[in-house]
Amino acid sequence: MNVRIYVIHYGEDDPRKNTALKMVRKGYATITKRIPRKAIVLDPYAKDYLGPWDGFFIEKFGLVVVDASWKKLTPNYFKRIPGLHRKLPYLVAGNPVNYGKPYMLSSIEAVIAALYITGFRDSVIQLKGLYKWLNTFLTLNREPLEEYSKVGSREEYIRVIESYIP
Repeated sequence: MNVRIYVIHYGEDDPRKNTALKMVRKGYATITKRIPRKAIVLDPYAKDYLGPWDGFFIEKFGLVVVDASWKKLTPNYFKRIPGLHRKLPYLVAGNPVNYGKPYMLSSIEAVIAALYITGFRDSVIQLKGLYKWLNTFLTLNREPLEEYSKVGSREEYIRVIESYIP
């Protein structure tokens, strides 16, 4: 893969079903506590959305996913993590646990969405082979992901995101 993916792992989910740990086991990601200062941190509580313009930072400094249970996740998980915090735009889950639920993405779905939006399609292709249902995720979100990846300004991005929110 041409992108470094970092996982901050809190150990709150079943390790056999954990998508972040599978990325680590397969050599696509690294568990770490030390994050590059300008890495993109996927943070659902962030003020700013991840957009195509963040691809430079992902390429140069990496992408960080926080692996914690949705039931316990709070803004406190993200406060001490350095980096550029970004939230993902409106997307629906394709994973078997949260299928069809907005924003309830697994770690690997969040990573794939971030890579797709920022232009790392080769990395998306590599990761989607880890689970069959990732094809479902990409199919469910094909139109928004494509539009999100092509916007030219933050203002246009907000309009596109709002057009997908029911």
